[in-house]
Amino acid sequence: MRNERPTFNYRLTSPGQAVATLKVHGEKVEFELSNVSDPLNDLLEGLVATITNPSHIWGEENSCHISWYGESSTYNWTITRTDDEHCTVCVKEVVGFFDDDNEYDLIEFSCKFHSLIFAIIDNLDRFIKLHGMLNYSQLWQKGEFPVTQFLFLKKALIDNGKWKSSRKRKDTLSNEILMLLA
Repeated sequence: MRNERPTFNYRLTSPGQAVATLKVHGEKVEFELSNVSDPLNDLLEGLVATITNPSHIWGEENSCHISWYGESSTYNWTITRTDDEHCTVCVKEVVGFFDDDNEYDLIEFSCKFHSLIFAIIDNLDRFIKLHGMLNYSQLWQKGEFPVTQFLFLKKALIDNGKWKSSRKRKDTLSNEILMLLA
């Protein structure tokens, strides 16, 4: 396992359907997801939990376990903080929903914890500014964009000097915020 910087991409492909891509060291894994679950919320909540409950400081395991559901597969994520700066990510696929014998390793890697968060938040920041929260809700057709967890993680990046704010352009999200203030 190399200590590489991952990339992440999330896009809605049709109502109630999305494709997420995780790439590191030339390996690319694509997840075809449905709104049977709430993958963005689950991923961001898991990352927030590893920050708000830093059990690795006391020598205990600090992991989050996330399950994403597609039409015929389940993708089981385990993200473990090994210390303040590093984490390991392991994603396995279960073909079928109730057959643990059909579990396969998709990807496993180590990286800097804030690099993982940055990859996810950077993509979702562009995603939500392009589509907006109302369009996300209409296209995903279940649940809302996990704005609280998104902002928590973005603030963690800002607090650690990993994110710089750019207030130059107007976008869909800015217009929605202006509607709230009007």
